[in-house]
Amino acid sequence: MKVRDRALEIIRERISRGDPLYDFTGLASRPKVDAASDELRTYLSEALILPEIRELCREHFDAPEYEVLVAPRTTAAVIATILALEPRSVLHVLPEDGEAHPCVEEGCRLAGAEYEEVEESEIPDLDGFDLVVVTGCDVRWNVVSEDTLREVASAEAVTLLDDASGDRVRRLHGQKPGPRYGFDLVVTSCDKLMDGPRAGVLIGRDDLVEGVRRVCEGYGWTVDGPTLAAVKRAFEEFELSSLEARLKELERVYERLKDELDVERTGAGLVFHGVEREVEIGLGLLRRYGIMTITALGYERVDRTLRFNLLTEDAERFGYDRFVEVVKGELS
Repeated sequence: MKVRDRALEIIRERISRGDPLYDFTGLASRPKVDAASDELRTYLSEALILPEIRELCREHFDAPEYEVLVAPRTTAAVIATILALEPRSVLHVLPEDGEAHPCVEEGCRLAGAEYEEVEESEIPDLDGFDLVVVTGCDVRWNVVSEDTLREVASAEAVTLLDDASGDRVRRLHGQKPGPRYGFDLVVTSCDKLMDGPRAGVLIGRDDLVEGVRRVCEGYGWTVDGPTLAAVKRAFEEFELSSLEARLKELERVYERLKDELDVERTGAGLVFHGVEREVEIGLGLLRRYGIMTITALGYERVDRTLRFNLLTEDAERFGYDRFVEVVKGELS
């Protein structure tokens, strides 16, 4: 049985017993659908809800002139962007020591584009590329620097900031919304440290977004009324202050663990190194404590390094002191 199937089986067992579950992935949000039944109907939702999302996103990203597209996933928006632009060569810039999400390379494969991946300290001459993609915050929550954001955004090529969870995490570390640096396109996830559905929002130049929209419509990568309503609610209710409070707890937890375990503090959580049998530990944490991790629940090609996002509501509910004791007991 695959790792994820084993994890889902454990989740079903815990739910059947009435045992709690705690999200330490940064993904498992609580989307809310708040709309009249007619507003959720096909086409009516686009007419009634999408204009509100557009204005909310323009305000959220401080980009009053940009157009907005809602896609079923952030990965779909990224791949659709590459297919729409039909670039010959694509550069993917990662934070230092960053781990790439495979969707950029996969989009290039589908489009027949040359793909080059570098960390931010190794950025080559940008003139040789048609599209430059920056990962704002990678799968381990390493955060890209502002110098890199400014350098890439000034390129002649079309620029895309893949800011899935980075839109929230970067702001916590004093950075600005992607459009403020001059990116042509910015995409973010609505379920990563936001209480929205598993959907992606793309915001950018009108002509570019329109091209991406045509690709999404052609492939059926569109969203329904309930998803639009949940996206709207997520942006209406988002507040950075709750994440700021949890960030202080992250630092406190790190200080309590760093002398006993090989642990790295990243932009949103902790990554543990030198751990043997990471998958079994992840499954054990889920079985015994209800702790949900990417290690146990990630898809087939995911990096299974043992890591915990401590900025989630569930991490706070689990208890930071309790988390320290559990991790010490499991990993010491």
